Amino acid sequence: MRVRWSLTDGLLKLLLVDEGPGLPQTANLFVPFFTTKAGGSGIGLVLGRQIAEAHGGTLDLENRDDGPGSRAKLTLPVGRH
Repeated sequence: MRVRWSLTDGLLKLLLVDEGPGLPQTANLFVPFFTTKAGGSGIGLVLGRQIAEAHGGTLDLENRDDGPGSRAKLTLPVGRH
């Protein structure tokens, strides 16, 4: 897992990159209550995205196009009061 971050124009950008098997189904990642795990609830990514958006940010998850694995991108505004 690699973690990178930057702070530009009042935005904190956090990038998490792994080299695992990737995501088998990306179309349903943020669909409430959709899960591929036997014990999963399907609310984790949906809730995470809602929290990011409630703070003026974004959360995205995708398969890498430059090798195996996936990439998570979290962007949040900073410095606003």
